[in-house]
Amino acid sequence: MSYDTTSTVELTTLAIICFVALIANGTLFWIMLWKKELRTMSNLFVLNLAAADTLVSLASMPRTFISVASSTWMFSSKVCVIFGFVTIASFISSVSSLGLIAINRYFYIVKWQTYERTFTTLSGSLCVGLVWTISLTLESPPLLGWAEYRFIPGKSFCFVYWQSDVPYMYFMIGTCFFGPLSVMALPYFKILSFTRNHKRRLATFRNRIDVTKETDLAPRLRMSVEETKITHTLVIVVACFVFCRAPFAITMILNIYYSQPIPRGVDFGSLLLGYANSMFNPIFYGVRNAGFRKSFNELYSKRFTCVKNKRTAPQP
Repeated sequence: MSYDTTSTVELTTLAIICFVALIANGTLFWIMLWKKELRTMSNLFVLNLAAADTLVSLASMPRTFISVASSTWMFSSKVCVIFGFVTIASFISSVSSLGLIAINRYFYIVKWQTYERTFTTLSGSLCVGLVWTISLTLESPPLLGWAEYRFIPGKSFCFVYWQSDVPYMYFMIGTCFFGPLSVMALPYFKILSFTRNHKRRLATFRNRIDVTKETDLAPRLRMSVEETKITHTLVIVVACFVFCRAPFAITMILNIYYSQPIPRGVDFGSLLLGYANSMFNPIFYGVRNAGFRKSFNELYSKRFTCVKNKRTAPQP
């Protein structure tokens, strides 16, 4: 089977995104299992986000690759419904996980007095379960007749066919995109305001008295530079989510109201950008989080050392 230049570029880009996403998210899982000190409540929610990214990398990307390579959907309509269901599940769970992470960081930094009572092992597990319950609930209407899952030729994958029910499209965009992003904006705004005010107060008290005697500030001296950096990382992750996912939503709307077909480069490019979000998240955490970065270096240095020792070991 021969491919034109456009198909070759699409397949190559998709293969790179899929490979990097699987390796990066898989590494996050491995590090969390390997390093007990990283098994915190905050990282549990990060891991839930990685699970959603892994889901789309294992289920949606390979099927899209096959569709691009064959220039059509090679499977049954029932399989199309299943993979459309899985794809939108990963989308909803991703944005829901980002919202959960934002709320968790807000309590950890701003409402730190009640953090341990609020985010227990039980409540954290229930929150993760709630994320997936919401995802399954919101993506179920097409199975019941409100809109439908169908193969989308311009994107070479199965998803909700928005033309089948425009009100459902607006419902999903409102509840699964703009709604959660609006909810996330408030906690991060309060977090950034709190950290700025906290630093100013610390600077003022350091010039006057020993701050360790200040009962309301001493407990928060443990809010290190690294924790502030993690919060900034999460803000970057949210911004990246908007950057990667917004073009996808825009093209789906244009498919309804724009009379001419959207150029393939724009249409499929928006999908690739959405898929790329699944590889950006773990990279941001790995690069900007000192705990993950240190564990990553230790993990792969040990692997490379083992491989090197095996190669140089004398043969019997």
